Amino acid sequence: MIWDLVIIGGGPVGSYAGYLSAKNNIKTLILEEHDKIGEPIHCLGKLSIHAFEEFDLPKETIVNDLKGGYFFSPSGEYLKLKKDSSDSFILDRILFDKTIAEKAEKSGCSYSLNSKAIGVNHYENHSTLMVEEKGKTKYINTKVILVAEGAKRQFLRKIGLKTRPYLVSLQYEISDLNPLDKECVEVYFGSNYSQGFFLWVSPFKNMVKLGIAVNPSYNPKVFLDNFIRNKLKERSEKIYIEKAYGGIIPIFGPYEEFIPPNILIVGDSAGYNKSTTGGGIYFGLKGAEIAVSQIKKYLEDNSISHLSNYPKLTKKSFGKELIFTKIVRKFLNSLNDNDLNLIWAILKENDEILKTIEKHGDTAYQTSIIKIFPNLITSKNFFKLLPLIKTFVKSLL
Repeated sequence: MIWDLVIIGGGPVGSYAGYLSAKNNIKTLILEEHDKIGEPIHCLGKLSIHAFEEFDLPKETIVNDLKGGYFFSPSGEYLKLKKDSSDSFILDRILFDKTIAEKAEKSGCSYSLNSKAIGVNHYENHSTLMVEEKGKTKYINTKVILVAEGAKRQFLRKIGLKTRPYLVSLQYEISDLNPLDKECVEVYFGSNYSQGFFLWVSPFKNMVKLGIAVNPSYNPKVFLDNFIRNKLKERSEKIYIEKAYGGIIPIFGPYEEFIPPNILIVGDSAGYNKSTTGGGIYFGLKGAEIAVSQIKKYLEDNSISHLSNYPKLTKKSFGKELIFTKIVRKFLNSLNDNDLNLIWAILKENDEILKTIEKHGDTAYQTSIIKIFPNLITSKNFFKLLPLIKTFVKSLL
């Protein structure tokens, strides 16, 4: 038997691609290395409102609406930015993943759990994947392969692709603690909170999620435990950690997206994550939609140009957002705590800048932040930022 498409990875992006392909009468199999869809969980589960407007996603998996956030400087000063309407949602990620997988199955997509792709051989009319399943090796034939295996890129590294930049994350689910605002996340910047990223507190059902990402040379648990001891104890005498889980977050993408003759890469595996926030589901879904469209064309006329054009189409769709967040992340990582405190001080003095961010800011399309530049440049204290311009230029290189 030869499948039209085998998708490696049954997360939300892989399952959504399976749902779309099955709807298009593409004979599709999804390989998922774990024995359950949606587990183990790795991320916060924050998703832009755009995703629910553009894609057929399960709204019943939304557990919290978010309208903004508290953004803390290293010195403890904060900027509160909050819209009048929802900007994004916090999801029950396990339910979200399972529900999309169920939609894919109902549409005709097949799943193989406990199945890990470990290699591939290419032939004239198809490819053969080598797959480990419960300690045994089996071989699966397919015309096209879509890699949606997530940030670890295990299959991709097996076939010779290199490791790409990433952060290590850890998250606690904490009961008996209220967020500062049930419609806002709290984001903490500075070397005491994280190295290479930031720390967050997010509402989640009737509790909070406390999470962090750091450069791989650091231990995220040390930062979280210090934050609980030095900050959260002031807000609650009893801190109960109900669950802890971690993962890795790709940054500085996109990475490889097409491997000849017939492999497309999507989602975290392709580095479709915003380097500023780590979020990747939305652009992963957009990539899945583009990939399935190109795969359908390829299966109709066997022209490899449909597959090779995939990176061009994703670049046109959301490439500038990935590039922009990469530049901003490099710039932020080059700043010290004093630099960050200075930026916060200047922003707090300019209500017009904050109003512009609240009005135009978009967690998915972060190039919208460019709209603050006219007000920033005309700010009376802009000259204080001039020493940082050289640093910003370096981040463009």
